[in-house]
Amino acid sequence: MSLVQAESEISATPRPHGSRPLIGLDLLRFGAACLVVLYHLACTAWMVPSSEAATLIGQPIPFPALLPVSSEGWVGVPMFFVISGYVIAYSASHASALRFLTGRILRLVPGIWFCATVSFGLALLFDPEAVRVLFERYVRTLVLFPVPRWIDGVYWTLGIEIMFYGLVYALLFLNRFERVEPVILAVGVISAGAWLLAATPLWPDLGRIISTRIAKLALLTHGCHFAVGVLVWSAVRSGLTAPRLAGLAVCLAGSFLQIRYDAGFVGASLGLDRSPTTPWLLFAVFMVLFCLSIRANTALTDAFPGLGRRFRDLGLATYPLYLLHTFVGALAMRFLAAYGLPPAASLTGGIGVAVAASLLVSQRIEPPLRASLGRVLHIAGAPLRRRGPAPGALPR
Repeated sequence: MSLVQAESEISATPRPHGSRPLIGLDLLRFGAACLVVLYHLACTAWMVPSSEAATLIGQPIPFPALLPVSSEGWVGVPMFFVISGYVIAYSASHASALRFLTGRILRLVPGIWFCATVSFGLALLFDPEAVRVLFERYVRTLVLFPVPRWIDGVYWTLGIEIMFYGLVYALLFLNRFERVEPVILAVGVISAGAWLLAATPLWPDLGRIISTRIAKLALLTHGCHFAVGVLVWSAVRSGLTAPRLAGLAVCLAGSFLQIRYDAGFVGASLGLDRSPTTPWLLFAVFMVLFCLSIRANTALTDAFPGLGRRFRDLGLATYPLYLLHTFVGALAMRFLAAYGLPPAASLTGGIGVAVAASLLVSQRIEPPLRASLGRVLHIAGAPLRRRGPAPGALPR
């Protein structure tokens, strides 16, 4: 099997039970993305006039009845980070350093290049910003520039994901992947410790400091979320020990405190209730379903043998949905409203168009782009393979 073929099989959600898809994780990924979509299209699009969604829709379309949930949809991002911790730990446990790196490039880059190009084209038509400004943001997005601004604000999470990937890659390269749990746990404990300290009156401004872009890229802000996912993976692989349970408790505490800070920040920005109760509840329900879906995966796939592929399609569509929903969904809402549809129908149609576009991208556009890029990476990596295996490829 060539490197290109091998990497084309690396998917968004791992299959730790033989060839069984993880139905629950695919649905949870899609659900988390829908929360983010709802936040942008049914909240910031009419409550934050400076937001990209508001600019694209033009005339505000209010959804006050949805605010109790839509204003908390940002909590889908911490959910993504937890799932990423689990998925990346599993994927890396079955890969060499080179294969892991290539797999991450093939997973991220084709979607970014295509979706950013679509957003750039739509921005040229509907965004009042100067062409030079939009082009600069487009280029920054294509090269995954770590600091804003990008063609769409949703790209802020990718730099954080890449820093987490880089840490895992370094362990593979050094042939020390067996240390992934203590290393990521240390990151998570440091992150959780910072949030625990920020929750005390000892350092009132610490929450703002550890929420800066630099802190995010250093995994100080969200390291506790990634660590939760890695620890759950470790527990599935080798059991829930007392030290592992203690680590989970600390990192979960940090996760809830980080969510509390974001709830206060978002609430203040929107002029709404700053209580973390709803995002806490959403995240808690997610964690319960996350653990249950992994534990009950065999029963789920046996009970619904024909649904695995369909749920898998939703899981794969999550990535382009996250990258495209602001531009595609907001503009669909704009045109539907212009044709006289009521707000509820415009929102439903906008979300539906965004989901349909994401399914099209994941099933028809990304695969050939990924295959082409894979061939280029295979050729580029030939000199490395001729020199012998990389350190991360040595037998463990």
